[in-house]
Amino acid sequence: MSAMNFERLKMRHLQCLVMVAQERNLVRAAEALSLTQPAVSKTVAELEEIVGRQLLLRRRRGVELTPAAEVLVRHAVSALRGLREGLGLAMDQPEADQLRVVVGALPNMAAHLLPEAVARLLAAHPAMRVRVVSGTNAQLMTQLRQGEIDFVLGRLAQASAMADLAFEQLYSEPLLLVVWPGHPLASRRKPTLDALAAYPLMLPVSGTLIRHTADAFLIAQGLALPARLLEATDTSFAVGLLRRSDAVWFAPQGAVEGFVARGELKRVAIDTTSTEGPVGVTVRRGSETGEGARLLLDTIRDVAAARAS
Repeated sequence: MSAMNFERLKMRHLQCLVMVAQERNLVRAAEALSLTQPAVSKTVAELEEIVGRQLLLRRRRGVELTPAAEVLVRHAVSALRGLREGLGLAMDQPEADQLRVVVGALPNMAAHLLPEAVARLLAAHPAMRVRVVSGTNAQLMTQLRQGEIDFVLGRLAQASAMADLAFEQLYSEPLLLVVWPGHPLASRRKPTLDALAAYPLMLPVSGTLIRHTADAFLIAQGLALPARLLEATDTSFAVGLLRRSDAVWFAPQGAVEGFVARGELKRVAIDTTSTEGPVGVTVRRGSETGEGARLLLDTIRDVAAARAS
């Protein structure tokens, strides 16, 4: 790359390429970056011109990285992570002695286990600064690699997304079918899966790991996706919708167990144990954990162990 071309390189070019590499799909990458698909395509085209190499191969079901792109992505991830860590240290310098942690949490953790752990941690360390980041598994893994967050709480990601990352399992949990207590299915002792076809079905958003799990369960049971299909990951929206409709929500147990325990939601009596999957902590492999992150991780382990006993 010539000096003139290097001067044209901007952070947005690298951020865009890294997200496309993570999603392997221009539309999903655009959604994750809060951009339009044409804007992502234009940014990649600019980067290809700067580098002087083709970076993406368009395929029917997404994109593939060229060898040049694979090399650039590896260095871009390291560069972005180092820059963010440096900026964070510079901005926090006046409060360098204060404990802090940034954690990425999927809905099954953000609804119950994480609030309990953070409450315990703040009781012991009132000056602790805690920031919780939400998003899809793929988005959070990208932020983890780039050093924006210290660790991720949620289901084990797909093997292809775990390069340079390590997972510690805390427990396993299934997906559950839940409704509002007044729903017709709430009082049925042995409803069949076919009964779901009469109601709107709310699933995790397409492309997420738990959506693959939900789809696989329905397909294995011979049930086609209903015409009235909703997609959501936000727990507040999902619960609010159930209160106002006859929708059925296929959700992680951790996201709904508190509502079920309080009687605010009712589990549909359909066996979903085959959807069970490992839930735990994902960290950067070989990365040194800060004191704030270590304290929160220890507290999370204690809370998870207490729940399992």
